[in-house]
Amino acid sequence: MKKVLGIAMVSLCAVTLAACGSKGADKKTSTSSSSKVEKAVNKTTTKKTAKSDTIPTDADHKWFFRDDVFYAGNETMTLGKSEVLDGSEEGTKVLVLHTTILNNSKKEQDPSNFYMVVHAKQKTDTSNIDLTPGSLSIDDNGNSPFQAEQDNLNNALLPGKKVDAILMFTLKNTNPVTVEFSNADFSKIGTKTYDVK
Repeated sequence: MKKVLGIAMVSLCAVTLAACGSKGADKKTSTSSSSKVEKAVNKTTTKKTAKSDTIPTDADHKWFFRDDVFYAGNETMTLGKSEVLDGSEEGTKVLVLHTTILNNSKKEQDPSNFYMVVHAKQKTDTSNIDLTPGSLSIDDNGNSPFQAEQDNLNNALLPGKKVDAILMFTLKNTNPVTVEFSNADFSKIGTKTYDVK
């Protein structure tokens, strides 16, 4: 049931983010490496904008992913640490990506729309599969360890405001996870690989 609701929510979010048009600078490709944080980052591949190294704070630029920043028109996501935690279903593990999300627009935005343009993939013995959004195990009091960040992802974000949030993906195994970042046309514009062992 959770998966059906998750898929329905993701589909609904597609309409909102797909409407975010963009214009801007030319692209170049670059590769950089980051250190491990809680068994996390291996490498990052991005397409850079040529005209400026600053991150726009309005919604009128071409989407990009570089240096752990995903600019997606109306919203900007900055990646922080990552970790692997126990999932809500027994025996499952979840990759948790800690982020900060900024609303660049003049209207309220839904940060959960990032699930439409941020996808995690992991190789099995036969396939490179899309990972489903995950959920964390709860404590004896029924609380999730990152409830505030989960709520921030699902609450309407006011114009010009910034919140800490998390994206979560249920792992299939201990192979590295490649997170793909897409533009409004759902074309891949960058990737980041996480070691989850």
